[in-house]
Amino acid sequence: MPRKKLLLVDDDSAVRDVIRGVFDGQYCVVEASTYSDAMKLPCQSVDLAIIDYLLPDRDGFEVLKSLREKKPSLPVIFMTGCGNDEVIIRALRKNVADYLKKPFDLKYFRCRVSEILGDEQSREDHAPHAGKENCLDSIAKHIQLNYMEELTLDKLSRLAGMSRFSFCRAFKERFSQCFVSYVNSIRMKNAENLLTESRASITEIAFSVGYRNSGHFNRVFKATYKMSPRAYRNKKYMHAQKPS
Repeated sequence: MPRKKLLLVDDDSAVRDVIRGVFDGQYCVVEASTYSDAMKLPCQSVDLAIIDYLLPDRDGFEVLKSLREKKPSLPVIFMTGCGNDEVIIRALRKNVADYLKKPFDLKYFRCRVSEILGDEQSREDHAPHAGKENCLDSIAKHIQLNYMEELTLDKLSRLAGMSRFSFCRAFKERFSQCFVSYVNSIRMKNAENLLTESRASITEIAFSVGYRNSGHFNRVFKATYKMSPRAYRNKKYMHAQKPS
C-alpha cells in the first residue's frame, strides 16, 4: 500500500529537515520553500498540507487558497512563528485542521497528523520515543549539512520542541556525546580536509567551517589533534614531500 503524502511548504530548511525526519518511513513528504514552488507540484495526490504563514513570495493563506481551488477537501495544518491573534482567527475561518505556533511540541504534532489522516495504526507503531529519535537524527543531519552556519543550542532545541536541558540530555543519549562536541567533531573533520587539500589561510578555514573567532578554532583544533592547525598542516606537508 503506498504511503500517504504530505505537502510541506516552509522556507526554513531546518524546519523542513526536522519535519521530514519525524515522518521518515511513515509518510512521503514533498517539500516546497515558496508559493511558486508549491504551485508546481501536483496536489491531487497530497493527503495533507502543512503550510507556514510567512513565505518569501506570498503568504501561507495564498498557498491555502490555491491548493483548495485544486482540491477543496484537502486538510491543512497552518504554522507560524508569530502569535498574532488576527492570523489565528483568519486561519480558523479558513477551516484549517489545526493551527500551530512555532516552536511546537513534536509529539503533539505527530499525533495530530495521524488523527487528521485517520491513521490509528501508524500512531501505535510510531511511539513517542521513536519520534524523538527521528527528530534528533534529522537535527544531526542538519548539522552535518550546515556546520558552516551558526548552530546555537537555542535554535536547535526550539526546532526539536524541547527545553535546552531536555534537548542536551536527549542528544547525548542518542549520540553518546554532547551537542557541542558533536558540532565540533563535524567542523574539525572538515577543517582537517581543508588544511591538507587547500591553500586557504587558517583564519579563512576557521570561518568556512563555522567559527567566528580564529582563536576559538585554534583551541578546539589543538584539543582535538594535540597540535595547532599550522603545525598540523606543516606535518602533513612534510610527510607528503618524503620520497616514497
